[in-house]
Amino acid sequence: MFSVKDFGKGIESKYKDKIFKRYFQVPGSSRAGTGLGLAISKEFIEAQGGHIFVDSELGAGSTFTLTLNKVS
Repeated sequence: MFSVKDFGKGIESKYKDKIFKRYFQVPGSSRAGTGLGLAISKEFIEAQGGHIFVDSELGAGSTFTLTLNKVS
């Protein structure tokens, strides 16, 4: 299990299910991009049998956690 935490503005709860979809960008975000980073990360992690999820509080930042299967 790995977690990465930031102290940015956080993600509104209505967008938490959408941020892992291709080309989605949170409306009003100040950064330009393609909206592919989290989608590609999710696909790669799940292809390895893992999972990624986010816990975020508006005004307090976000924590992204990924889990991977233990290699025997």
